This record gives sequence, structure tokens and C-alpha cells, in this order.
Amino acid sequence: MIRPVSADEIEVETGGLRVRVQSECPHRKGRLRFGFVNERRRTITCPLHHSTFDLRTGARLSGPACAALRVSVVEDREPAADESVAVE
Repeated sequence: MIRPVSADEIEVETGGLRVRVQSECPHRKGRLRFGFVNERRRTITCPLHHSTFDLRTGARLSGPACAALRVSVVEDREPAADESVAVE
């Protein structure tokens, strides 16, 4: 789930991980609130040029060269055995 927090920040929640990240991709300012979240890998992909970032570290994993994503971890817990995580 992605929800806006402010003009500069969004909150992403997936599989026990809740983080706040900058609202724009560091590559070309794509709006990450429209990005794709991969719950299994815990990544977010920019809808503009498809840069993919690790939601725990902010590291760019693929896509055009750019700076890391600014990430602040709010909560990081492993899903309970009865919680399902979507596999893509």
C-alpha cells in the first residue's frame, strides 16, 4: 500500500515493512505514489523510467543510473505464519 504523507514523502507498507520514502524518483522526478511495489522483494519501481529501489536501504537495483532513494524505516517485522505475502 502506498499513501501520501506530505508533498515530499510517501509511506509504503508491505509484508510487515513500513517505510517513508521521498515522493519523487531521484532519476527524473517520477511520482512514486504511482509506482509498483513488489511485496516479495520489498522494492518499489518508478512508473516513469522503471528504476527499482530496495525499500529497506534505498539502493537502486535496476534502471537508469541515479542516486539512492531516501528511506526511513518506520517498522520492519517479518510477517506472521498466517499472513500471506503476494508472490509475483
